[in-house]
Amino acid sequence: MEQTNSRWFFIFVVMSLITIFMFPPKAHADSNWLKYFRKDSLLNTYKTSYAVLDDAIWTGTFGDGLNVNDGSHTKNFTNRNTRTSPSLDDGLISDYITCISIDEKRGRVWLGTNAGLASCDLEGREWARFTEKEGLPNLVIRDLAIDSAGNLWVGTPSGIALFDGEEWKVINEKSGLEQASVHSIKVKGDTVWVGSVGGTVSRYKDGEWKTFITF
Repeated sequence: MEQTNSRWFFIFVVMSLITIFMFPPKAHADSNWLKYFRKDSLLNTYKTSYAVLDDAIWTGTFGDGLNVNDGSHTKNFTNRNTRTSPSLDDGLISDYITCISIDEKRGRVWLGTNAGLASCDLEGREWARFTEKEGLPNLVIRDLAIDSAGNLWVGTPSGIALFDGEEWKVINEKSGLEQASVHSIKVKGDTVWVGSVGGTVSRYKDGEWKTFITF
C-alpha cells in the first residue's frame, strides 16, 4: 500500500513540474498597454521619477534621460540632444534622472540628476543648468518640491537648496534642519516636510523648523 501511495505521489510531482514548465502562468493585460511600456515609449526599464502635466507624462530614467509622452507621441531628451551649443552651459545635465517637479505658474520643469539640477520650459526648450557654482550644496539631487509661494526646494545629501527664482539659499543643521542628508521633501500649502536618510522628519512652517521624529 505504501509503495502504491509513493508511486502516485511521485507521478503527481512529475506531472506538476511538467505543467509548470510547459504551461507557465500568464499575466493578462491589454496588449496596447504592454506595447506602450515595453516597445514604443520607455527606452529604459529602470524608471526613477514621474511628473504629469496636462495629458503628458514626464518620465525620468536611470541612464537614458527623459521621456515625454502625450498619448500620441513620445519625445526623448538626453544630455546630448538638448544642448543648443557645445559652448553654452545648457541642456540636460545628466541622463541619470532622480526626480522631477513641474512649476506650472512659472512655466518651468525641474529635473534632479546625479550630477546637478537642470531646468527647461514646458515645451522642453530653453534649458539651464545648476551646480555648486550656482549655489547647490551637493550635485546629487534626491528630491524636489515647489511650495505655494513658488520657491523650489532641492534636497541633497548636504542639505537643502532653496531657490526663490533669483537667489539660492542653503539650509542645513546650522539653519535649524535636524539632519542635512535629505531623502525626501513634501509640501502641503505653506508647510514643508523634510525626511532625512537618518530617519528624522522635520517641518518648516511660519519661518521655523520643528523636528517631529528623531533617531
